[in-house]
Amino acid sequence: MNGDWCCYCDYHYSKDAELYVKYWQYIYNVFKERGADNLLWVWNPNSKSFPNFSWNKDLVYYPGDEYVDIIGLTAYNTGNYYKGEYWTSFYDLYNNLYNEYSRIFEKPFMITEFACSTYGGDKAKWVSDMFDTIKNYPKIKVAIWWSYIDYDTNGNEARIYCIDRPKQVLDVFKKKIREYVR
Repeated sequence: MNGDWCCYCDYHYSKDAELYVKYWQYIYNVFKERGADNLLWVWNPNSKSFPNFSWNKDLVYYPGDEYVDIIGLTAYNTGNYYKGEYWTSFYDLYNNLYNEYSRIFEKPFMITEFACSTYGGDKAKWVSDMFDTIKNYPKIKVAIWWSYIDYDTNGNEARIYCIDRPKQVLDVFKKKIREYVR
């Protein structure tokens, strides 16, 4: 809702977070009135708002505690393929966000999307550090890796988020998951 890259985001439709909140509440109530009680409502802004205007800040989109079950966290290490982007550790992406949201919300957290680009640093080490760091965030119950490639305007691979590129990244995932679930 707070990013400008999706055709359905608030930037392209209304630039009105209140409208977004009212629509969320409306949809929630439609499900509730029809007896759909076997789902979880995950509120999930991006860690950075695009554009970075006051009307587009993440918290202005929050529909209210009674309408949300899980707080979503989304941040990416975009790497340095594009000018102005830089390699960012998992800790730097999530520590302040986690602490801020922990002060505000009592609900469990879920990393609904995250990934690390191949350009700009050691992706396998980033993943290893992620597993070591995420243990310090007990409210995070689930984390979902976004395995995808963003292409530049010329069709070149710009942000390679694939979990198996390079191959040793997948090897680190397998090893760390085995350690993590013991």
